[in-house]
Amino acid sequence: MKTMKVAPGRSVSFAAGALAGLFLLTGIVFPQSVFPKTPGVWLSGEPGYKPTGARVEELTQSLRRITGFSELHFAKNGSLVIGPAQSGGSVTARQILSRSLNSGFVFMIEDHSNSPSVNFGQLNEGLRYDDAITGLRLMVWRVRLDFDDFRKMQASREVQASFDVGFTTLHELLHGLGYKDAMKVNELGECEERLNRSRAELGLPMRDQYFGDALRLARHFVSVRLRFRSNAPRISTRPARGRTQYLFFVVRNDYELQGAPAGVTAFDCGDESAFQHKGSKDQ
Repeated sequence: MKTMKVAPGRSVSFAAGALAGLFLLTGIVFPQSVFPKTPGVWLSGEPGYKPTGARVEELTQSLRRITGFSELHFAKNGSLVIGPAQSGGSVTARQILSRSLNSGFVFMIEDHSNSPSVNFGQLNEGLRYDDAITGLRLMVWRVRLDFDDFRKMQASREVQASFDVGFTTLHELLHGLGYKDAMKVNELGECEERLNRSRAELGLPMRDQYFGDALRLARHFVSVRLRFRSNAPRISTRPARGRTQYLFFVVRNDYELQGAPAGVTAFDCGDESAFQHKGSKDQ
């Protein structure tokens, strides 16, 4: 957890779920470039975490495909602009993105590619910024994305389209909006239930489990299997049957799962903040 520096009359609290610790620091200046002072979804400008080039394009194209906002783009100042035009896409996904943009929160998208502590995506614990001088009050969330992880997973094209950087971003935005992950093995969680509506609207395979199955691959690595299901086309008069597909990715076996129920060998494959790498701490 980072300690933010603020000027007199300004306070910062770090929120983790229902818990928050308040820090009031005086006599020091809050760096103006740390986060935008206007609510919305933004590309981070922080050195080392600023998404650029092909990665911004990958996220843009994915969000366009999922939402149908055909003019969606990131402006020169880093802000996400959806535009009025729509072409296909998912109604549910458009609602998620529009609600995030109008939530009054600041969502900062960071590039954590090749990170040992982020798998696909992660939302930080949140930061509440209060400026008694200007009256500005903001809730700031950092959406951490590891773009490289999506290139390493193994799955059919349609399953990859159901679990790409755009869907992962929407999952983390839902967390910022208050949606929760599964707590039991037979649950899917509020975030993925919502995203499955979007997948169904797009005709994509739907996620069938929140906790992935851990399969021993080698001494230092574990393969994680995540199940999806899709409706097979009807043949003659037979009823439609769900077709099962799997997505596989590999993690080191020195990751500890903090969110799985006791006695269950599984990995939390939704909000990767449930992973904690031994020897390192989340910010």
